[in-house]
Amino acid sequence: MIRSLNTAARAMQLEQVRIDALANNLANASASGFRQIITRLAEPAKESAGTPAADAAAQAAGAARTPAGGAAEPRWRPVSRADLSHALDARPGPIRPSGRDTDVAIMGRGFFEIQTADGPRYTRNGSFILDNDRQLTTPDGHPVAGDGGALRLDGNEFSIANDGTVTVDGQAVGRLKLVDFADPSKLEHMGDALLRAPADMAPQPVALEDTVVAQGHIEGSNVNAIDTLVAMIEAQRAFEIHSKVLQKEDDLLSKSVNNLPRTSA
Repeated sequence: MIRSLNTAARAMQLEQVRIDALANNLANASASGFRQIITRLAEPAKESAGTPAADAAAQAAGAARTPAGGAAEPRWRPVSRADLSHALDARPGPIRPSGRDTDVAIMGRGFFEIQTADGPRYTRNGSFILDNDRQLTTPDGHPVAGDGGALRLDGNEFSIANDGTVTVDGQAVGRLKLVDFADPSKLEHMGDALLRAPADMAPQPVALEDTVVAQGHIEGSNVNAIDTLVAMIEAQRAFEIHSKVLQKEDDLLSKSVNNLPRTSA
């Protein structure tokens, strides 16, 4: 019975984490360049659910060993938040014209590199601006990295070619620094559509044949609002079901305790 309580409680925790992730995705459905987070239950957790098939698999793998005390080690354990896998969905969002010269979209692989006080960050949100010094930055003032550093667009007219080369008054002044990663799903959200790479995954230059830069365009979020809303409803229903199971098991436990024979002092 205690095991059932733990199972229901853990299931509620996992569904709540899933609901939170879906809610964040839905809130950013209209954010330029946003990449949704996909939350799944990791395979090891699925195999520890205590089903006959899982127990048989665990026994075949030698999971049920007998320690010095003589009792077999339990093959079952309740899942926890650590059993959830969070992956960035690297699929592209829709690209639309914006009519702004400082807007840039990446068609294909890669990310823009952004300079911040905490180190380089990465984004697919190409909604840039020119600051008072005519430096190309994000709306929050973070410089957009070029191959040679920050990009300053002093002059009357500028353009950005399909390979990311920036030209001012007919003279090339630099090139947008576009990078890619071996596994983009491991990138972490840091807010404002900025992403951080884990320490063990270094950025690599983007192959020009894999990417086209489109000036005057912007990439939207890759969140499908309808699909996400449906998934949220399913997760909320699952949460409610586990909550009812928890309440039922708690009631049964209370009745069992109350029915225990009482001994006089």
